[in-house]
Amino acid sequence: MNSQIREDKARGEVHVVIVCALPDTAKGLEEVLEQKGYKVSIAADSEAQPSPLASDAILKVTSEENVDCPVPRQQRTSVSEIMEAEASHPASAATLAREKLHGDYSEIIGKSPQIFNVLQQIENLADTPMRVLISGETGTGKEGVARALHENSSRSQKEMVCVNCAAIPENLIADELFGHEKGAFTSADRRHIGKFERAHNGTLFLDEIGEMPLAMQPTLLRAIETGEIEHIGGEKSIAVDVRIVTATNRDLAQAVQEGRFRQDLYYRLNMVSISLPTLAERQEDIDELVVHFLEKHRKTCEPRILQVSPSTLALLKSYRWPGNVRELENAIERASYLAKGEILLPEHLPEEIRMYQQRPVNVHEKLPTPENEQKVNVLLGMTLEAVEETFICKTLAELGGNRTKTAKQLEIGIRTLQRKLKKYGV
Repeated sequence: MNSQIREDKARGEVHVVIVCALPDTAKGLEEVLEQKGYKVSIAADSEAQPSPLASDAILKVTSEENVDCPVPRQQRTSVSEIMEAEASHPASAATLAREKLHGDYSEIIGKSPQIFNVLQQIENLADTPMRVLISGETGTGKEGVARALHENSSRSQKEMVCVNCAAIPENLIADELFGHEKGAFTSADRRHIGKFERAHNGTLFLDEIGEMPLAMQPTLLRAIETGEIEHIGGEKSIAVDVRIVTATNRDLAQAVQEGRFRQDLYYRLNMVSISLPTLAERQEDIDELVVHFLEKHRKTCEPRILQVSPSTLALLKSYRWPGNVRELENAIERASYLAKGEILLPEHLPEEIRMYQQRPVNVHEKLPTPENEQKVNVLLGMTLEAVEETFICKTLAELGGNRTKTAKQLEIGIRTLQRKLKKYGV
């Protein structure tokens, strides 16, 4: 037995024994714990105390009314430790995987496999001189990845200089990148240092590189190949040591084929590439992103939002997010200002999110009302938890807030109803 327990612990498994003479209660607890990844056994006889060596925790339930009673001191420590250990359980393997990384990636939120793959690439590339091309749709966090590459490199003590190639007029981009000498043109009344020189010994991040004017691309290519630049109006070359990171939401390979981007420059910039997933491709990160953005904007929003209703999360997870993480942050910031209480509700979300693919489905209830038949509208795409919340709250309202009648109507225990209503903030 001891060897089996050691093997379970080596795999990260945790064994919980439920001591309970009430079969239905024990079965319910077993299902909850197994869903969280625990190994569960049931001992029906409360007098038959299981051996401490055969379990990591003992959950003892003496009666249905005492499910929430205090656990004896010698057992209480074990149970609390097991519940707190959920973060390090195999069900949270992605959390453990992130912890094994050496760099600081706190600005990149998520535990999905897609995000962990991105973090692994950053870890491998950060402290190298390799030029990196980051590709991804608008709002996927390309600048955050570029910053992680810089902050986790030996260049982190120097500046990371950002240039949005799409935001600079074509006739000014050479001046912005390379600078000019005094008197180089009519309004050049002083010497100007360009982005390349500012980024010396640091990182130069060229965002939206696909928008770089074709006429400017040979000059950029030469600067990359030689490590030297010239000021406009200057007569000598200036050596610069710059790590180049670029980003695009376009298909640069296609742009090369269409003659809109130089092939030689493309190969120089694309020594290695990192492709970012859309938010729709990593929906499991939405919960954590929502919490992160609520915390980020809480200082400017009163009252502080402490809870997000299941129906709100269901809407957030069913939406396709064409603007990706940036659009999600904007939606949460907006909702934070509109919410008057401490719970984020669907009504606080933008209309395009609330109405996205909302096809109402009429679900009949068997409520004993004068009209004899009532309906509850639920939306395809809602989670079962959100549907359950809708049913319970609607039933409670129809029965005048009487919790005893509501529990009887829904055929659940009154304590179960109370726990659920507390969870919903009712």
